[in-house]
Amino acid sequence: APFSSGRPGWHIECSAMIEKHFSHDHGTEEYSIDIHGGGADLLFPHHENEAAQSRCATGHELAKYWMHNGFVQIDGEKMSKSLGNSFFLKDALKVYDGEVLRYYLNSVHYRNDFNFSEEELLTSKKRLDKIYRLKKRVSPGKASAVNKTFKKSLLDAMSDDLNISIALAVIDDMVATSNDALDTNPKDKALKKETLANIEFIDTLLGFGGKEPFSYFQIGVDEALKTDIEALLSERSEAKKEKNFERSDAIRDELIAVGISIMDTADGTLWEKA
Repeated sequence: APFSSGRPGWHIECSAMIEKHFSHDHGTEEYSIDIHGGGADLLFPHHENEAAQSRCATGHELAKYWMHNGFVQIDGEKMSKSLGNSFFLKDALKVYDGEVLRYYLNSVHYRNDFNFSEEELLTSKKRLDKIYRLKKRVSPGKASAVNKTFKKSLLDAMSDDLNISIALAVIDDMVATSNDALDTNPKDKALKKETLANIEFIDTLLGFGGKEPFSYFQIGVDEALKTDIEALLSERSEAKKEKNFERSDAIRDELIAVGISIMDTADGTLWEKA
């Protein structure tokens, strides 16, 4: 450089890459990109330097919004390779469905540190289970329109700096209220359609609640056991056709003993992990 010997530093590299590859057509806009994210530890000096450099070089702001996330911790320490305390998603997905992990990670505001705990993960699973148990009560069926108050409450929460805690509380309240209403009016078709629409909106907005309920409750059952379950259900179906109800009931009891509950429907027998 004409000023001195050296090479581009960390901060200027980011500013340069953003301007070259991500900056939109400025027009009347006074920033290069809409959202710039990063860990809270990058706020100073990295992001402050980026912003200052870009401001001087372009005459406008680098980003319209800056979002700084907290850290995932284990036992109060930052999760990192150097500490050897990392918990990998690929390992968690062997035990838990991706929706459970998504719900769990969403349970803490993005700017707060997140202390990983298997106990809290199980709590999140139980909360998600409630959504799917409600969905099972109103399925199968066609959704109507989302409840306007519910939709507004969710969108208001997400518009408040992605206030996920409030959003999940709104969902919990909807689940409880809907269950109470269904207990009172179990054949209310309009209520069922609206409830299904509410759950579909949750899936659209947050990415959970979209699975078929019985499929969701089968997650975590290994393939060998699934094969055995399907074989037993097939045998039970034949026993019922032959009016061998003693054998049919024995198979049901055998499945219950290994933690599998079944439900006879017009479309056949469905099962889930109890």
